[in-house]
Amino acid sequence: MVSQEIEIAGLNKSFGQGAAAFQALRDIDLTIASGEFFTLLGPSGCGKTTLLRIIAGFEQPSAGTLRINGRDVTGLGPNKRPVNTVFQSYALFPHMSLADNIGFGLKMQGKPRAEIRATVAEMLQLVRMEAMADRRPSEISGGQQQRVALARALAPRPRVLLLDEPLSALDLKLRKEMQSELKRLQSETGITFVFVTHDQEEALTMSDRIAVMSAGHILQLGAPQEIYNTPVNRFVADFIGDTNFLKLRVKAVEGGAAVLELPGGKTAQASLPEGMAPTTGALVTAVIRPEQAEAAAPGTGDLQATVESATFFGTDTHLHLTLADAQGFVLRRQNRPGQPAPAPQSRLGLALAPGALRVLKD
Repeated sequence: MVSQEIEIAGLNKSFGQGAAAFQALRDIDLTIASGEFFTLLGPSGCGKTTLLRIIAGFEQPSAGTLRINGRDVTGLGPNKRPVNTVFQSYALFPHMSLADNIGFGLKMQGKPRAEIRATVAEMLQLVRMEAMADRRPSEISGGQQQRVALARALAPRPRVLLLDEPLSALDLKLRKEMQSELKRLQSETGITFVFVTHDQEEALTMSDRIAVMSAGHILQLGAPQEIYNTPVNRFVADFIGDTNFLKLRVKAVEGGAAVLELPGGKTAQASLPEGMAPTTGALVTAVIRPEQAEAAAPGTGDLQATVESATFFGTDTHLHLTLADAQGFVLRRQNRPGQPAPAPQSRLGLALAPGALRVLKD
């Protein structure tokens, strides 16, 4: 049985008093398993960093309880919780060597020198920086500084490591490298990671589970594949990756699926959210991801489209299309040698992947 590392019940957080109060978090109920890589994902102002700071002890909730490893820590300060935090700024001591930076927290805890030396050596090996122990922070790159900050946070062996957008200051290539590095560190240490980001790619590539947040609420909680493939509403579908939204009319409802009339007259089956049963003739919002359709010869496939423009992304090209009823559609096509993008105003068909079309609750 998987134990729960973090248990949050009925948690609310308000800033200010009376009518002017701002409610940052609303009725948060959440459990995070021991050894899980868990991500809080959402736009700026959604409450994700406030929730992280409450777990860390830097903020106190207005209501609700927080338990870590079965212990109620709701009113305890940061130094009395088995957690450590890595912030956006690495905050390394510039006058200290990397080894001394990593061992600083252990020294403040009064650990024996031999234990500090052994732990520092272990952490340097974990982040693959053994040969740089005597360097100063100014003598290493930003990515290496991030590794040192991680090593320093891991050295006291916390039960939970909190990461507040720690990769945001890195360039794209280095950020991707550090995504793999973070996942490796979490897997090797077995420590519960709680990661805050507004970057969907970071969340999808690293997380065991994701909580998508908006306006202080958790809108959807699940594995990356579940969040991406079966979003619960328009906000989640729009925030996680690229999505085509189509207004379509219901021709029939069969069990848990709807038969929808597509632009151009053909029909396609779409899955329905639990509890939703639209009436025949109703207009609904259906979604399909850009990679869940394929280009076909004009006059074939499920949809007919006119090419408006093409955007080259290296590995693939995004074709911006207009359907027969003037609705927009983006098709993601993998690039292959000798395959030019179709010319603007040219025609093509679209074949939809079976089961890819989904109806959303607006």
